[in-house]
Amino acid sequence: MRRIFKPGDIVPRAFFVGVLLAPLACALREAFRVPGAWRVGFEIDRLAALAGHSLTLALLAMLVAVPVGGWLGLVLERSDLRGRRLLEFALLAMLFVPLAVQAVAWQVVLGSWLPPFTAGPGTIAWRPWNEGLLPAAWVHGWAAVPWVAAIAMASLRAADPALEDQALLEGGPRFVLRRVLAPRLALALAAGGGWIAAQTATEIAVTDTMMVRTFAEETYARIVGDPAGVGAAVAATVPVWLLAGTGATLLARRIERRFWPPESTTIEPRSLPIAGSPLAVPLVGFVVLVPLTALVWKAGLSADGWSLANLASQLRRTFLVSGTTFPANLLAALATGLATAWLAARLCWSLRDRSGALVAAAVVLAFAPAPIVGLGLKECIDLLLALEEGVFAAIGVKPGFPPLRSLLYDQPSPLPGMWASAIRYFPVAVAILLPAIRAIPKGLYELAVLDGADAWTMVGRPQTAGAMGLAAAAVAALALGEVGAGKLVVPPQWPVAALDLFNQMHYGTEAGVAAMALVQAGLALVPFAVFYLPIGPGRLAAGG
Repeated sequence: MRRIFKPGDIVPRAFFVGVLLAPLACALREAFRVPGAWRVGFEIDRLAALAGHSLTLALLAMLVAVPVGGWLGLVLERSDLRGRRLLEFALLAMLFVPLAVQAVAWQVVLGSWLPPFTAGPGTIAWRPWNEGLLPAAWVHGWAAVPWVAAIAMASLRAADPALEDQALLEGGPRFVLRRVLAPRLALALAAGGGWIAAQTATEIAVTDTMMVRTFAEETYARIVGDPAGVGAAVAATVPVWLLAGTGATLLARRIERRFWPPESTTIEPRSLPIAGSPLAVPLVGFVVLVPLTALVWKAGLSADGWSLANLASQLRRTFLVSGTTFPANLLAALATGLATAWLAARLCWSLRDRSGALVAAAVVLAFAPAPIVGLGLKECIDLLLALEEGVFAAIGVKPGFPPLRSLLYDQPSPLPGMWASAIRYFPVAVAILLPAIRAIPKGLYELAVLDGADAWTMVGRPQTAGAMGLAAAAVAALALGEVGAGKLVVPPQWPVAALDLFNQMHYGTEAGVAAMALVQAGLALVPFAVFYLPIGPGRLAAGG
């Protein structure tokens, strides 16, 4: 049945273009508006070094995350291992721990727990684990393991049960693994590798601290040291960004065509015997417990050694210093998650039968470097403020607190940071919601249309409630740790715990920094508890 365009579809599409894509257009505009911006293209040696660092970082992180995350996803989703739902719960909880927090935790492990190198008595100790490509890739790799596992679980859960039953009758469990699940897992791992590439290319929480120069880092260097400023920063990044986005879009379209989930089914996926599945227990323990233990150890450490009293004192001091920052940031993140999930759900519903453009736009947004998002948003805000000033001047009004200027620039406001987070993490919401919406049986939609009811209200919203909750939780948790774009647009009067943690990371992982990271981790788990836990373990891919 051909879908009929409804006026209600205009609102989400207008929000998508005006709120999410307009700031990126403003960033691109700077590259063409500023004279001399494209001269950075002639700095071949510098650009080649940046490309080498970015590519090496992504590949090294993939070497850690793709095999480990893929195998864990297979075991947790399809093995007959006892307690695998508890392991799944613990692993997926790490999705909600911000990257900056995990960077601090691994800094403790790599910088404090591993012994330094010395050339002999009286020489300076050297700790190669504190900075450079290898430790940065290590942090990114282990932080990405839960993401790769979640993508693998989603792909395996969406396999066709009828095809599995047929393969089981023909050749047994190994035949199911080899002929039915292995192809899905391969493309899931490719998608996980794409997510790792996007994370390593766009995030600065790890690379900035560990002194690794990537294209995202180059943005800040250009702003400070290049006469062309913002224009040069954008010009140095745009070609790589668009090239990576194009390649990822082609991969995403291939996955969509070949391994799209079947319509909703009540058949539960079969559990299969998988060799070595008990090894998932220590692996999940390593991913979850090692970084959290490192933070607890460092936060409670003093000159007299570790004690619970020291830990409590550091946590108390963190709460006293931050005051209302944590609850204010949490409320802003929850609002960002809900708004982004709603927008993604309405867009996915509106374009579910022709989702190619939406997938392409989401992938391009995912590969947009965080500083470029911040710069484009800053330029977009400047245009809005100039427009507001022109309107008030034309009507002869001089308000003491112009609405847009107060909300986006002058006054302590969370809106610029929320806007930046919505742009950056909208692709995550689309990745969760689009498969859930496409899995809704067409018969339900057609029946609602024939009855003259609003299909979204009667079918779409109830069928995707779980997926919307999961998308809101994911975006909210990621928004709590957003640094790269927010630091350029958040008003100085509005305190942000993630930015405070990011700034303190550069001065070493002292007890106070570890305590801040612990509190931030606990804060990020609130969306997990509010939105994900009611859905229940084991329903990640199905979306509720």
